[in-house]
Amino acid sequence: MRLLRLLLTVLVVVQFAACHRHPATEDDCEAILHRLIDLELSESGYRDPVLRTRWQNDLGHRFAGDLDRCRGGEIRSTLRPCLASAQSSEEIIHRCLD
Repeated sequence: MRLLRLLLTVLVVVQFAACHRHPATEDDCEAILHRLIDLELSESGYRDPVLRTRWQNDLGHRFAGDLDRCRGGEIRSTLRPCLASAQSSEEIIHRCLD
């Protein structure tokens, strides 16, 4: 699944990057995951809000272990605004988490 590959890439970047960064909190990691899921669902054509909520919950549970590994990794201090403005999951990887 493309989302899994992206999430694993995110975790690697978050774990090994450093420079004007701070440790990722649980909220930071959840924000990354939720934004990735939201963008992936949009890119796949899922527009139904009920379905989107169900997918968010399901994938949040599925990737709970990955969220645990994300916490404490180094992230940019500009992560939140970057996530909000990102238009694709690739943009998150290459602009927000590089």
